[in-house]
Amino acid sequence: MTEQRPAAAVGLVTAILLSGSVCPSGFGQKSTVAATRQSEMDWQMFRQNPARTSALPLDFPFSLQGRLRWLFPAEGRIDSSPAVYKGVIYVGSDDGNLYAIEEKSGKMLWHASLGGQVKSSPLVEQGAVYVGCEDGKLYAVDQVTGKIIWTFSAADRISSSPAILDGAIFVGGWDGCIYAIDTKSGSLKWKFQGEGRITSSPAVAGDRLFVTAHGGYLYALSPADGTLIWKYKTGGKIYSSPMVMDGVVYFGSWDKNFYAVDAATGNTRWKFPGPETFSISPAGAGGRIFVGNDDLKMYCLDAPTGKLLWKTQLNSPVPLLSSSPAVAGGMLYVGSSDGNLYALQTRNGAIKWKYKTQRPIISSPAICSFGVCVGSQDGNLYLVN
Repeated sequence: MTEQRPAAAVGLVTAILLSGSVCPSGFGQKSTVAATRQSEMDWQMFRQNPARTSALPLDFPFSLQGRLRWLFPAEGRIDSSPAVYKGVIYVGSDDGNLYAIEEKSGKMLWHASLGGQVKSSPLVEQGAVYVGCEDGKLYAVDQVTGKIIWTFSAADRISSSPAILDGAIFVGGWDGCIYAIDTKSGSLKWKFQGEGRITSSPAVAGDRLFVTAHGGYLYALSPADGTLIWKYKTGGKIYSSPMVMDGVVYFGSWDKNFYAVDAATGNTRWKFPGPETFSISPAGAGGRIFVGNDDLKMYCLDAPTGKLLWKTQLNSPVPLLSSSPAVAGGMLYVGSSDGNLYALQTRNGAIKWKYKTQRPIISSPAICSFGVCVGSQDGNLYLVN
């Protein structure tokens, strides 16, 4: 899932088989290493990498036709955004389960029953899958068996998707706290109290942890101990997760502005005024920013200047976008509340194709070896190629 606004028992679940580097650089060397250690076709966390750029290289040899390869039926809505690692897709559902699904076939490998709906998107790292839950817990689940390794209890629900650095998991809570949790033991390392709920997902770049809150703030924290380095105030709530690219933090606000803020200093680089609120997280690649506005259009902005390069209308029955875009091979993929997964050309915004599901798409797409994977509120996980 993107910014996640506000348990059924699992029966026999089967998959239906239908057919047989841009560096996301934050600022500094450490962020480059952290953000690029995944292989190019792994999507180990929400928005692919710690900097949350949600992009593979624009020249990556990746061409899709918009045909369904397989779908996997859960027993509840899928608002969680999938993670992909070494041929396995991990995704949560409103049925209270975390699923592990074979990427090639859509076959379920295991499911772990958690304590509530799973809106958070999984993070896969060193044998464990980390995911937040609406029961207020962060779960560490064995990557191979699905056995729960440990749980961490926050004061309220966790819709935020975790980030990881140096043996710590970072995740936000509805209680307004950002938590740093030891990956091995599940014990609390530190927490920082923000203003308003934190439903967005933190980004890591260089020696900074960036997180947004409903109180309208972007915070830059020390990942080591949670010390506040600087904070940036906007005029509205922030649901958008921050994205870091080339030393700049990009995010949107409900004050109808999209912001570019210097990652080192917290100073404004530029801001782009939209016609409506900005709710979803941006993607970044090739010196361009891709972000949806709640006027139901996808915008492409020049990253250094904020200049509008193009915009494209997405159909939707409600004036709010929740799925955030993913970029690969000169194409942008994004879901819509009209139930469609859209494929747009990054150079001009032209819609190449769209694939229709039965209900709204809140989940954000993940790129994998066999196509684009996305969940729908119809309860199905789709792999489209």
